[in-house]
Amino acid sequence: MYISKHFKIYELVPEYIYRSFHSRSWVLFDERILKTIDRLRERYGTLVVNTWYWRGNSQYRGWRPQDCKVGAKFSQHKFGRAIDLIPKNVPTNGIREDIKCDPFHKDFEYITCVEDNTYHLHIDCRNYDKNKYGLLVIKL
Repeated sequence: MYISKHFKIYELVPEYIYRSFHSRSWVLFDERILKTIDRLRERYGTLVVNTWYWRGNSQYRGWRPQDCKVGAKFSQHKFGRAIDLIPKNVPTNGIREDIKCDPFHKDFEYITCVEDNTYHLHIDCRNYDKNKYGLLVIKL
């Protein structure tokens, strides 16, 4: 089981999941997305996911329950394969462009999809053949 080096579990799950399962919540995530967010934090500095722990209003930018009304019915978040990041030190578009320009770089190797035209950085590691089709860029 992979546990993030740079993120606490309460940054990645909704409040009720953290309160119920604490550190056991790591099993909800695909290790590829956890390794990727660690690499992105090392490369770009502070990245924020959920803020509920500090009395903020976001709690569904990481893992989402199946009955969550945020996002699509089969969102990659609901399978532990997606994260929405808010960078603090660099523009979101800059990171997104880095990924799009060099999607096979080690820091981005597990990212198979990004969303375009969003204020946050959505990355996921869905079952998609990036080697054959290239990075999947969803235009919103």
